Amino acid sequence: MSKLKQYKPIPKDLFFKISILKTMMYCGVLWGLYHQQGWAMTSDQDHIIFPFWLNGIQAHKYAKKHWPNYTPRRITPEDFEASLLPTLTRLKVIPALHSSSHIRLKLTTSQMRLFFFNQDKIQMA
Repeated sequence: MSKLKQYKPIPKDLFFKISILKTMMYCGVLWGLYHQQGWAMTSDQDHIIFPFWLNGIQAHKYAKKHWPNYTPRRITPEDFEASLLPTLTRLKVIPALHSSSHIRLKLTTSQMRLFFFNQDKIQMA
């Protein structure tokens, strides 16, 4: 019993990130905002960011408020591998998951491939 007292609970933000990543591993579909000229991108003080969501409703709400000329568009594993991944990598754009509670989780393109679109891993789980 004394060993249990040595462990500290994980911080709330880390627990939230782990929960999101776990959910993402099984969804296989993401949502971005798209316009005739391409995907919506934004920036923070350090990076150009490609925002994405786990469902179309959250993406629609965000678009309505921040990018009214953009519409939610589904990103399938094929779309991601064939066109989006090479573009994000070439432009050094950081993908960031947006949640309904306004939390952003930045990922690398490799992490996106692993967590979202690694179908072999998902089928084996």
